[in-house]
Amino acid sequence: MTTIAQISDLHFGRHVPAMAQAVLAELRAAAPALVAVCGDLTQTASDAEFRAVRAFLDELPAPAVVVPGNHDLPGWRVWTRFARPWRSWRRHLGTDPDGLVTWSGDGVTAVGVTTARRWGPHHDWSRGRLDARQIAAVAAAFDGAPGGDLRVLVAHHPFLLTAAGRARGLVGRSGPALRHLRGRADLLLGGHVHLAYSGLVDGLVVAQSGTAFSDRLKGEPNSFNLIEATGDRLTVTARRWSGDRFESGRHNAYIRDNHRWRTIA
Repeated sequence: MTTIAQISDLHFGRHVPAMAQAVLAELRAAAPALVAVCGDLTQTASDAEFRAVRAFLDELPAPAVVVPGNHDLPGWRVWTRFARPWRSWRRHLGTDPDGLVTWSGDGVTAVGVTTARRWGPHHDWSRGRLDARQIAAVAAAFDGAPGGDLRVLVAHHPFLLTAAGRARGLVGRSGPALRHLRGRADLLLGGHVHLAYSGLVDGLVVAQSGTAFSDRLKGEPNSFNLIEATGDRLTVTARRWSGDRFESGRHNAYIRDNHRWRTIA
């Protein structure tokens, strides 16, 4: 069995320090092969917040695939947002949001992609999207993965919404992305809406994690996901904050049949 931990929307600057330490303790106990960090690591993309992020990431007990969210862009510092949007990210985290982040091991190939944008066609610039270049690069990365690997896409913006988060909008160009990912990917991970759930889209499993340890709640407690994979079976368990500890909440199970996933009743 391979375990993947999924955390999102850390929002350093609006984080709860004791809860952040509780998440680290949980991750050490779970001993995941990989930690997927699905964006919004900071609240305002300040250098102080990124330094706190760097210190937290250095304490993770496993390799991490880390992608940015919309809060990791300079907010209304307009010149910086448009001319050097990822300067602080590159300085403190050392990766390039304009490219892919890839990791392979323990029967998993994970690809991280940036969906956050410095501007958008909507009045709400927090919405994200994928472009044709990114979709092609992700497809090529999965095409090069070992045949038996669980193939995981790590992003910030969602491919699946529930009624509670529908106003936030799906990631832009989700339709073309799903057409290219069908038969190539298995699991799509996201955050952004601060709600924990999982489900199926076009035969792919989508898992959304809530805010792991910030005070920016959207009607649900803080949470993160533990994902366990064995062969053609996959479970997603939300670990929810109960007031003084994380406890197992919603648990969904899936099975793969002829390259498509379905729910196990």
